[in-house]
Amino acid sequence: MPSHVIVRVRSPRGLIDLPGTVETVGPAASAAFEERKSTPGIRLLAVAVNDNDYALSLQSPVPADHLAALRERQGKSVLIVFPGRTPVRRRLEAVAVSTVEVEPDHGVASQAAPIDLTAGREGAAPLWLLPVGVFSSSPALAPDGLAARDALVTAARWISSRRTSTFTQLFPPSAFHPEEPVRKERLSAGRGMALLDQARAALEAAAVGGEEARRDPTGAATLRSAALTVLSHLIATSLDDRSFAPVADRAAEEIFALIARETGDETARPALRAHAIHLLQLRAPGLTAAQQERARGLVRSLLRESPPYDELTGPWNFAVCSASEFHEGELRVLVSAHGFKEIGHPSDTPPSPSGWSFYRVLEAPFKTPAGEPIRIFARTATPRDENLEMGMTFFIGLLINRHAQLGSFDLRAAAVKVRQEGYKLMMNAQCAGLTTRFAISQMFPDADIYSSWDSTYFRVGPDGVVSSSEGIDCFVAALRGMSERASHAEIDARIRKAQWHHPQAQVPGFSQFVGPSHPLVVARYSDVNRDGRADYYDGFLDFQLTEIAEDIQASMTPRDPGVSASQISGDAAAGLNWAAGSLNRVAQYSDIWAGLTGQSELYYVFQSGGFFSHREPPHDVPTGGAVRQDLGRLPAVTRFQESKDALGGLSVDVMFHSHLSHAAQELKRLLCAADAMRRAFDLGYLEGDDTLSTPRGQRCAMLLTMAGLLEFPADQNFIDGLWSMALKALRLPQISRSTVRACITEEDHEQSNYYGSRRGLGQLLAALEKGDPVAFEQLGSEDPLVGRLAEIDVGAGERGEG
Repeated sequence: MPSHVIVRVRSPRGLIDLPGTVETVGPAASAAFEERKSTPGIRLLAVAVNDNDYALSLQSPVPADHLAALRERQGKSVLIVFPGRTPVRRRLEAVAVSTVEVEPDHGVASQAAPIDLTAGREGAAPLWLLPVGVFSSSPALAPDGLAARDALVTAARWISSRRTSTFTQLFPPSAFHPEEPVRKERLSAGRGMALLDQARAALEAAAVGGEEARRDPTGAATLRSAALTVLSHLIATSLDDRSFAPVADRAAEEIFALIARETGDETARPALRAHAIHLLQLRAPGLTAAQQERARGLVRSLLRESPPYDELTGPWNFAVCSASEFHEGELRVLVSAHGFKEIGHPSDTPPSPSGWSFYRVLEAPFKTPAGEPIRIFARTATPRDENLEMGMTFFIGLLINRHAQLGSFDLRAAAVKVRQEGYKLMMNAQCAGLTTRFAISQMFPDADIYSSWDSTYFRVGPDGVVSSSEGIDCFVAALRGMSERASHAEIDARIRKAQWHHPQAQVPGFSQFVGPSHPLVVARYSDVNRDGRADYYDGFLDFQLTEIAEDIQASMTPRDPGVSASQISGDAAAGLNWAAGSLNRVAQYSDIWAGLTGQSELYYVFQSGGFFSHREPPHDVPTGGAVRQDLGRLPAVTRFQESKDALGGLSVDVMFHSHLSHAAQELKRLLCAADAMRRAFDLGYLEGDDTLSTPRGQRCAMLLTMAGLLEFPADQNFIDGLWSMALKALRLPQISRSTVRACITEEDHEQSNYYGSRRGLGQLLAALEKGDPVAFEQLGSEDPLVGRLAEIDVGAGERGEG
């Protein structure tokens, strides 16, 4: 049976890989070659001394320059590359090319010539897929090893712009040029093997501990990361084309090898190792059963299985930092419901770091595994001082219990710089805590974090004081588990028994406090390299990052950041993470969003998808076909995807244009939310009554959402300026923000509708019809562009930079 191989030829311009098959092996190879050399195709005879000879045929067509290079190697050595094996060297004894036209490879349209993958994008980095199946920065040279860096990095960014299309469709249907015929080019499995070998050679050249890694650690890590992205995409392709199964199998083994090497040396990058494990987890359906089990083991290795009990000697001291309205009631709950008793200050009690509130100390009715006391030091706190105990070795844990204030308190808390000292278990009890988990994990990357999923419930007694608290119940459950040396999985089980009822309870294994034993959820809300793209969906982990600061006054003035979209970091990327988190909060706290598919609004469907540009535009973005727009020039784009693997059946990538990466994070939140709502209407994911089905109703719903997002303590002139910018970007009339704000009432707040309600929508429509009839008419315009983000003039920004 023929074996698929690659014939690798070295030419003055680089390595050339020619896919083919071995027809005959051993002493009969010469006779077989003679018999078939006049039949259609390209036949080779490769011989060796004291080893097997091979009669081979090449996959057609072969470009003329590659055929010329092959003929030049006649009488010289070539490499025969078998899948999953070390290449063998043979002397190319003979080459025979039939004069009869060769049947083309229908698996790869137009592969007689290089394919320009970035054609038509002004200023885009060049990227070619050569006929042999490798990436290149030029149409004429197949780079190998370190020489492939530019091509592979560009390819990794090209791959990261796609979420649903694989190598089986190099050019997905254009979202903004639907009239163009769909291009059929794809990568065949044979050429996929050549691409795999290119990635493998790059990994070898940039290997941890190698010469290049020591000379340029960041550049080498970036090349390894790019090669990893390509390998991951090859595995994904096997789900669309099962002929790629052998390619996927070998690609997975290369990723396992990368993971094994990415440790134990100063040039290793733990973040890249973790990212490779996450990608294997994401590609699990394309792995063999044995590989899936290995991947699961690696995922477990990323997690601290349990707190480091052997290191936690002496009494265990935990801080509880609560908002003033919770503090007194929580102390009562600890005593009355959980058997704690208030004691005097131990002699080694540190002063309260806040300087204005003081500790009250309670001792648990259970002990540490060594029989030492477990104590709680409780104080009132504000977002500006709630994390300070994380920097005190006296404490091994911290519970924070407060309102989120629509995320504004989280913004304040994240701005306070505290360096973690010693081991810490951190629990955050608040509304929608997962929306800000990325910020907590960046502040305290070594902590074991338990962040709240849904709102953390409490009850108030007749005296207005908290009488029962879910946060306290779950925290005590965690402490009891620790007292018995429980693993994080066991602590999670205890928390699930203690938690109160939540709508998300229909999800098997739902836990109100998401801890280290939830790797899938954790990875969705972590951003290790801080590039504004959640790690689990970060196809390319770029290590060559540039911090971009906010420029609030120039928020809507396009400006070339001078780097690729995947290289943006700093405040710009943090702002995009906040925007995605805010959308999850919006979806949970507005009944206008309650119509999302499968109750998706409960399951944190929005995640940061990173930056894009007109040079690296987002692909695979369903648009609903309502209006033709160039996605690469919109300020914000959200990519809705239906997925069986996603809770609620839906996931949404939140993306932002790199030329506006310097925009204020508050403006990012407004524009991302506006695009998400507009696209959800277009795609039918948001449906409702007759009012929400009209253009005017949908535009007013958008106004309510944006007004809710601007409810945070700040100078009102600043907020009004953001409001005006957003309205202009959306081609909406300049409607008074106070008019819209008045339609989100205390009644709405009592119903947890902080970002607008269907009741408020009716109020707003009535108020505008009566008080601003001109704006009311404009909101009902039949122009589909009203209420949609306008394309930005990136050329103007680029000229200004010059």
